[in-house]
Amino acid sequence: MGDGHMKWISALIFSLLISGFILSCGGSKETLDYTPPKLPKPLAEEDTTRVEPVTEAPEPKEKVDIVPKKKVIELQRIHFEFDSAELTPEARTILAKNAEILLENPDIRIRIEGHCDERGTVEYNLALGERRALAAAQYLMNYGIDANRIEIISFGKERPLDPRHTPEAWAKNRRAEFVIINQ
Repeated sequence: MGDGHMKWISALIFSLLISGFILSCGGSKETLDYTPPKLPKPLAEEDTTRVEPVTEAPEPKEKVDIVPKKKVIELQRIHFEFDSAELTPEARTILAKNAEILLENPDIRIRIEGHCDERGTVEYNLALGERRALAAAQYLMNYGIDANRIEIISFGKERPLDPRHTPEAWAKNRRAEFVIINQ
């Protein structure tokens, strides 16, 4: 067999393959029965619903207890002159404000802490701090605060507000602090 014969067989095989491919893709035609879905009819004007705003809130199904936010109460400190437990006019003004707060909050108990500057002996400053705390407590009691709501303590020079060794720091440290002990 010659070279021409081989070309002829190759062409025949190629033709048969193409014919088979075309026949397999053709297949039978089926008609699909497809009906598009019906769209809803547009609403007529008389079919529309009007929504009125709600004027009252509905009653809750469960009763809810609302806990009021706890009010933070702060009492201001007072200051004293050097080597003194006498209340200054400014200290009396602050004590009056503190007393009003305590009258408005009768459940509050306080501790008044007397403090001194670093000058003087430990014993002297503890005694002076106690006299300062007692002077503030006496003012509050005269204002109408029950003595059972007040404790006093002296820290002398042991707890300075300002640790520097200057006249300004010493003035800050000569004080009475008011600490709420049951808020």
